[in-house]
Amino acid sequence: MRIYFFILAFSLFFSGCSFKNSSFKNDNLNNANIIKTSTKKFDDISKDAVLEAIKKSFALSNKSKQFQINSYRNHILVQRINFDYLIFSSDIKVENWLFELEQKDNKTYVKLSIFDENRFDDKIKRYYTSNYHELIWNRIEHLLGLNDKWINCKGYICSVFSSNKPLAKDYIKDVLISQRKAKLQAILNAKIEEKKKKIQEEILKEYEAYLDFEEKEKEKKKQNPESLKIKEEFDELLLLKDKKSLKNNKQADTIDSKLEK
Repeated sequence: MRIYFFILAFSLFFSGCSFKNSSFKNDNLNNANIIKTSTKKFDDISKDAVLEAIKKSFALSNKSKQFQINSYRNHILVQRINFDYLIFSSDIKVENWLFELEQKDNKTYVKLSIFDENRFDDKIKRYYTSNYHELIWNRIEHLLGLNDKWINCKGYICSVFSSNKPLAKDYIKDVLISQRKAKLQAILNAKIEEKKKKIQEEILKEYEAYLDFEEKEKEKKKQNPESLKIKEEFDELLLLKDKKSLKNNKQADTIDSKLEK
């Protein structure tokens, strides 16, 4: 009897942990609020700023390093492994937050999909309720300075996301497209100036080498023509001697190879 009572208490405890009361409506994933995607349009906010805000919103809740953030130029995939423990079995699921971004006409468009899939069969997907979407969008907008409120969560959602508010250093700076363009232009100008400086240094080295060559040629012309002629003849003799020595060495090598045979 004790064993049955323990099993019943155990199952009630874990079922209570999985679906606690929340400040959001209907945490149950099997209701009419389940959605596949949600979208947002950010006027005059750069795509890079939104990408930064997305990563920051998950990093702030990454107390136990539970999120794996895969960031690309036009999308971000955030994943978290979730273990569903039952009384006699367990199930491994991967929770996914997929953000797809596009910047055009001074606007940034973002599409969000939230779903989990079976670790061993990615065709089995379960989409989440709008509550999760609302929480994520709120935090992204807050970090961009577009929303003064920071939604606090309770219940199951808080097992994934903390309620800690960001610090002053966490807010995204230079979020406007014009600000980002100016920043990128400043970086580009700095690189151009650096390249110019390097080219100037290379030209200066070549010019200095040319001046050295010119200086040596002038010194040669200042010397006595007769001594220059003697020096040139001596150099030719040395060169001729080197050639003969090389020829003799080759002949000796040929003779040695024939004797060896």
